Amino acid sequence: MVIKGAKVNLRHIRIEDLGDLYEYSSQREVAHAAGFARSQDYLSSLDLFNELDTDLSWIIVQKNGKVVGNICLYELENLSDGEKERHVSLGYALNKNFWNKGYMTDAVNCLINWLVDSYKKIDVVEAYVTLQNVSSQRVLEKAGFDFIALVEVPYFDGYLTRNEVKVYENKIAKRRV
Repeated sequence: MVIKGAKVNLRHIRIEDLGDLYEYSSQREVAHAAGFARSQDYLSSLDLFNELDTDLSWIIVQKNGKVVGNICLYELENLSDGEKERHVSLGYALNKNFWNKGYMTDAVNCLINWLVDSYKKIDVVEAYVTLQNVSSQRVLEKAGFDFIALVEVPYFDGYLTRNEVKVYENKIAKRRV
């Protein structure tokens, strides 16, 4: 399955994507912004490959076929069983050579539109963004997310200059007719 956007497409990962995956997952700025450990070699990018090989993870592909990032949905741990099924968290990463070109905004909009139109199991998508990552905050705002809270998150200590993140939410169930 491919989710088509104006600038990029979303699809599930394939083993031949490993080179492009390593290219962006080894970039210090990308790992820092996305909150994951930087890939030191192809073997460590294979670990990320395995994490991305799920039904609710997609890679971001330019129209020419180059993989430039990933976008994923994750279950939230602190919710009741009924809420877990319909409430997820969004995470993404983009090759730094493609920042500020509208690719991530297109990818997030593609995914949200697909959730609204085709995947009725999810009603709310949350995203957590560091205070210093203003570009990512703007991506979420353009995709219809609302800022709902500033929260302390001690588990991000290694990646933050402060232990707070902004929480954004998109109630996609309200967009369904």
